[in-house]
Amino acid sequence: MVQEEMTAEEQPIGLPAGAILATAIAAGVVAFMIRRARRASEAPVQGPGDVAEAIRARAREADLPGRTATATREFMVERVLPEIKPLLLDLVQDARGYTDQGFKRLEKSIKDL
Repeated sequence: MVQEEMTAEEQPIGLPAGAILATAIAAGVVAFMIRRARRASEAPVQGPGDVAEAIRARAREADLPGRTATATREFMVERVLPEIKPLLLDLVQDARGYTDQGFKRLEKSIKDL
């Protein structure tokens, strides 16, 4: 008898099964409504032409060329240019050296005339 009489403090605390079930049903209904709304908003695809047009429309909406150009520019400035800069400077110095040698030869040829 003593064991059957538990005080309010001793009773286990938890969510009743009904509350959990009601929450699960509500989540399922909301997911179904969202899925149905998304399906209704998309036009049915009839053939390859429709697929191509849908791709073009999404690309126009997403500003794909602008984002691609920005990403390419950022990659070039952040990654590629720091790696190529020393190479370009060496090429310029080599070209300068070759032109200096060429002008010296030209001067010598003119003096020898």
